[in-house]
Amino acid sequence: MTKNKDAQKILITGIPYSGKSYVSAFLKKNGENVVDADSIKGLGKWFDKSGNIVDFQADATKEWLDSHDFLWDENFLRSWLEEQKPTIYIFGLATNVLKLVDLFDKAYYLDVSPEVLKQRFVENKRANPMGQTEEQQAAIMNDLSGFAQKVKDKGLIFVQADQSPEDIYKIVSG
Repeated sequence: MTKNKDAQKILITGIPYSGKSYVSAFLKKNGENVVDADSIKGLGKWFDKSGNIVDFQADATKEWLDSHDFLWDENFLRSWLEEQKPTIYIFGLATNVLKLVDLFDKAYYLDVSPEVLKQRFVENKRANPMGQTEEQQAAIMNDLSGFAQKVKDKGLIFVQADQSPEDIYKIVSG
């Protein structure tokens, strides 16, 4: 990860239902410069294994998810980040997010337990289409521990996602 003292580029990632949108709304309400990576036009796209751009299927099955990846464009992200002058918090997840953390000054992972994740599935107040079906939720559960280990190996800072947004804010803004 790069180290920039003036304008920090801060990544906050986590699996679906980890609380990225919830925490980002709190930071934004408190005056921070916050961007949902999904809102950055041109950054992320779904691809099949042949490299063709495809649309996300709202009813995507495990087989579909296993044969497609949501990827951020590294060159686009690098250029976009260079244009950002004030400190900025980018919230999001892509299949290749761990390959891109070095573009950021700091990177945090919202770590969520299986128990909390299951409860969030039940409450399901998400606008994001990923994770709306039981099959998609099962895929998220299956990916939980493996992805967390990859995040740990990459050196991201773990933040327990079941904390209050105030407590998470203290950690990521410190």
